[in-house]
Amino acid sequence: MRVLLLSSLWPPAVLGGAELHAAQLAERLVDAGHEVGVVTYGSPGERVIAQVPSKPYPLQEFASQPASKRALMHLRDVWNPDTASILEKAISDFAPDVVHSHTVQGMSAVALTRPGKMQIPHVHTLHDYWLLCQRTSMVQRDGTACTSSCRGCAAITAVRERQIRGNAPDVVLGVSKAVTAEHERLEWASGRLRILYNPVESPPEPRPVRDVGAPVFGYLGQLAAYKGVGTLLSAFKAADIRGSRLLVGGRGPLLSEVQSAGAAPSGAAPSSAAPSGAAPSGAAPSGGGVEALGWVGGDTKEQFFNEIDCLVVPSEWSDPAPIVLNEARARGIPVIGAEAGGIPELISPKASALLFPSRDSGALSDRLRMFAAAPADYTAPPELAPLDWAGHLEGLMTAYRDAGAR
Repeated sequence: MRVLLLSSLWPPAVLGGAELHAAQLAERLVDAGHEVGVVTYGSPGERVIAQVPSKPYPLQEFASQPASKRALMHLRDVWNPDTASILEKAISDFAPDVVHSHTVQGMSAVALTRPGKMQIPHVHTLHDYWLLCQRTSMVQRDGTACTSSCRGCAAITAVRERQIRGNAPDVVLGVSKAVTAEHERLEWASGRLRILYNPVESPPEPRPVRDVGAPVFGYLGQLAAYKGVGTLLSAFKAADIRGSRLLVGGRGPLLSEVQSAGAAPSGAAPSSAAPSGAAPSGAAPSGGGVEALGWVGGDTKEQFFNEIDCLVVPSEWSDPAPIVLNEARARGIPVIGAEAGGIPELISPKASALLFPSRDSGALSDRLRMFAAAPADYTAPPELAPLDWAGHLEGLMTAYRDAGAR
């Protein structure tokens, strides 16, 4: 089968888990004997056969732009004429049996309608809320989660609804029940939606057995308000678990707050604690039990997982399906997770008692103490659940066939 993938970004240009998943999928499809081509929004990379120019700046620089330039990107994302000509040529040249789109921010709704206009079977995966929200996240500019659709987003949703209705993707896959349910409001998606969880991948090697004394908690992700980082810092301090540590991996606007939380109290010597082996580049030792590790990836990510006893995912937005949950479950790492988005669907049932109401610092403190008191009660063996790569590819092949049959 010839599969044409659409993804705004492509490694090495990475902002989140969607483009990493798409790249991993490309490799799995090739390993299974399929031919794969990729169209991106200005991101070169392996298997990329065409790029829609990213104007007026690279998509990954969007967050740092002034309001006027962000508005230009939003405008182009409503209708991008370049996408039509470039995608049409890519489809004609590559002659795919199916088009599979992922995040298409910047390429506009044209990316979701051109395959249908050319009568090519089309599957679209929902990794975020781009169809419902200008920022793709249902999060306000100040980092707080939206409680309802704002006027601007409602207007753009209506425009996209009209654009897509006549040539919609044949099958729409949601990476969780939560993100799928949010999109049921779209009339064109009726009868096309189904759930296909992201695959859980086996770690490179088994995680070393840890002797849990004072627990080591971990957070991995963007350091932003909507990710619940501020709530986590407050909760960890209030929990006051003797000897415990909190390893915080990632970059973002709250980095200084994380570093401040790890500053040694007046008159105290800084802690020398760090992940096993060499600490990740930029790691800041803490005196308050909090350690800012900076960007964590590759070997340092395995180092991070080997060092922690419990992962904390305190999201304050409807997080569709954090990849880090799959990574933790595959390693048998229990998770304290917020009751938000797809998080409750993806943690091990044994850790379900550690779920807490999103934004509730007191409840999170309580869960931290619960885990510290009895770690074994919440720890399950490593498992490739809810879905491994074989199951994911099987579901995908079914979607591809169904798209061709519509």
